[in-house]
Amino acid sequence: MHHEGVIVLFFVIGSLLLGALVKSFFQNSKLPYTVILLLLGIGIAFFEKYSWLEEGVLSHMIRVVADIDPHLILFLFLPILIFESAYSMEPHLFFRIAPQIIVLAVFGLIISMVLTAFAVSWLFSWSIGLALLFGALISATDPVAVVALLKEKSSRKRLETLLEGESLLNDGTAIVFFSLFYGFALGQTAELNSFEVVFDFFRIVFMGIFIGALVGWLTLWIIGRLFNQALVEITLSVVAAYIAFIVSEGLHVSGVVSLVSLGLMYSTLGRTKISPEVTHFLHQFWEMMAYMANTLIFLIVGIVIVLHVNFDNPRMWAELGALYILLLLIRTSSVVILMPVLKRIGVGITRQKATVLIWGGLRGAVSLSMALSLSQDSSVSAEFSEQVLFLTAGIVVLTIVFNGSSMEALLKLLGLDKLPPAKAASVEKAADSVHKEMEKFILKFKENIFFSTLSQKELVSYINKDNAEDEQVNEDLNVALMRRLLEIERNSYWKQFEKGYIGRQAAKTLSTSVEIALDNEPIIFPRPSLSKIFSLPKIPQWIRSLPLISTQIKIWEFKQLSLAYDISRGFVEAQDEMAKHINALAHSKVLEEEIQIMINKNKETAIKFTKSIEENCAEVLNSLQKSSAQRLILNHERSLIWKMKHEGILEAAEAQKLIDEIEEKMKKT
Repeated sequence: MHHEGVIVLFFVIGSLLLGALVKSFFQNSKLPYTVILLLLGIGIAFFEKYSWLEEGVLSHMIRVVADIDPHLILFLFLPILIFESAYSMEPHLFFRIAPQIIVLAVFGLIISMVLTAFAVSWLFSWSIGLALLFGALISATDPVAVVALLKEKSSRKRLETLLEGESLLNDGTAIVFFSLFYGFALGQTAELNSFEVVFDFFRIVFMGIFIGALVGWLTLWIIGRLFNQALVEITLSVVAAYIAFIVSEGLHVSGVVSLVSLGLMYSTLGRTKISPEVTHFLHQFWEMMAYMANTLIFLIVGIVIVLHVNFDNPRMWAELGALYILLLLIRTSSVVILMPVLKRIGVGITRQKATVLIWGGLRGAVSLSMALSLSQDSSVSAEFSEQVLFLTAGIVVLTIVFNGSSMEALLKLLGLDKLPPAKAASVEKAADSVHKEMEKFILKFKENIFFSTLSQKELVSYINKDNAEDEQVNEDLNVALMRRLLEIERNSYWKQFEKGYIGRQAAKTLSTSVEIALDNEPIIFPRPSLSKIFSLPKIPQWIRSLPLISTQIKIWEFKQLSLAYDISRGFVEAQDEMAKHINALAHSKVLEEEIQIMINKNKETAIKFTKSIEENCAEVLNSLQKSSAQRLILNHERSLIWKMKHEGILEAAEAQKLIDEIEEKMKKT
């Protein structure tokens, strides 16, 4: 009964149950979920440490968890948490903010690491090697802690992406420097060669990017050859995450950077490779995996800290307090030093957001794992490893509990807990539209005998109505409206792709055109990126008549026209979708008319191109229409069968047999 494998299983089950109870009973708590779990882990471990628990399964379970290999923490949880975080980020926004992320993750970490090394060298009289090693260990903001916090408390997508992206990449940077300084700090390397350090840094980072991209490309190539096989596609994504991390670490390159690279591959290239029907399930699966991993890791961190750290030295407590204040000042210094650069690149940064960036520098499981690995190395002095473990554990607890629990209050103080005025006004306009539709909806209750005793006034009182003040800043409102409409357009393309209305390449091309339009000042019309597509291929007649290549030219021409036709159909459909929302979102009739004119011009461009195909390539148009019609009909037939299955008209096995037959036909279209 006390076999360690069974004990670990009990811990996993108990932790998930405890996490579910915390989620249920503390859902309105000001404390983030992860902070509560960390405190619970600390509390549970204190009962064991001071023998308040009777010797038994629970006591043994806590001891087994406390002795977990720090490398296992990284290898088991990081692939889940880093991949899910990178995969769920908006790739277009990430790449726009990438210059700022890189500056913070590389140069910001180097500044923090060097300043921390000088500070601890002075404070604790450590050698420069040991100081640099600790500086690398403690300077990175931990992605596990930061991402978990942001997903609960942030309402600013750009700020969230910046802080999340920095924590993902600078964690990889910290591990790289920790590895580089390890031998030097322990006297195994005589001196540090700056050229070798820089070369090794770039080798470790870029090899990590390459391995993640390679694993992503290979697994997505396999997934692209499958058709609506949810179990296989999801399994391959799990395999890809662990392979990328294990291979990278095995080759002594950055596994974290590899996972970020892999996650971005899946969120970009994977958008058109993963079956449309599977995409939603894949996101939900990884969200569930991340939730379970967060539940386990924060409990484990709390237990490990209490049972591995000696709390009986008052001098070390004073040192911890001094170090916490120094790290806050160092974090502030690194952000302030880089502010002139951060303001001018990416999407810029304000003082309020910089303040959140400073306060959001949480430390977590990764720093603790590196400190534990030091304590297990016999070549490291017991005094140094004990001091590092105490300080690291203390900083982890202080930043997660104090900084983490006060983040919501800080966001409120800085006015970042609400949407910007322009976006808020746009949301308010949409809410007004919903309210009007709901007023129409409740009129139907009059005719329903089951609601005959309710008055219209009583029914109207049930409608949710947000009476937020409408702050009118016309220029900002116009930009916010344009962005929201473009987001509706982009969302339309992926919906069309899921329904089989347009193909993979068309969805990707159209989505990219929206992302280009969203950069800087949002533009609905014109779309220069689509102008080349909306033109017939111009190939001289003498080339067409060449005997050896004439057939290949016709095939190429058909493919180009097929893609362009697909794009024009999807483009018109998305413009119509945008037009439906103008009235609900626009704050003035003049702006509404201006946007409608732009949408009409977009439609005219696409329709004009379609007519030119009809006039110049009538036989090609017929083939294109047949192919599109067949795809739409098969998709609709499949959706009808799914509906009959959900309504109980067809048994699951009967429905699946019919769906398999349809999907075989779909593969050939």
